[in-house]
Amino acid sequence: MPIFRLRYSSIWLGAAMLVGTSVATPAQFIVQRPTDPNQRQVVMVRQDASDCSGRDVPNVDSPSVGGTIWATRLFDGNTGVKVAMTAKPNTTYRISLKCVRPIGEVKTDDEGIANLSLVFPTNLVGAEYSFELAPEGAPAGSRYQSAQISFQ
Repeated sequence: MPIFRLRYSSIWLGAAMLVGTSVATPAQFIVQRPTDPNQRQVVMVRQDASDCSGRDVPNVDSPSVGGTIWATRLFDGNTGVKVAMTAKPNTTYRISLKCVRPIGEVKTDDEGIANLSLVFPTNLVGAEYSFELAPEGAPAGSRYQSAQISFQ
């Protein structure tokens, strides 16, 4: 009787291993969806200054991250921008294309949350640029710099 149980146990173990490898193998071959070549996503970091291109702003999650910017090159010669941030409550932040000009404002609600969509002419910037968000008067520690957006 023990040999009989051992034989069936071995068969069940082998079947379980076969099913396990059959399921795991296709998971290794799932292809990543291609990203939109006309869209970039970067973080906004609480940082008082950066260079015009934003090269010196790390595009990684950290405690200094206060939001995200999505930039999309549109077919009509414009760039669409979506801003989502959590910052100081009830505060208006001026959004500027770094070293170019202001392009809009966003106001946080009583919980410090703000969302905004806006559009600017793509030819205002080159292939690499960044954004700055700053409240009026901008005391130290209240500015946000975006990481570099690059369409190269």
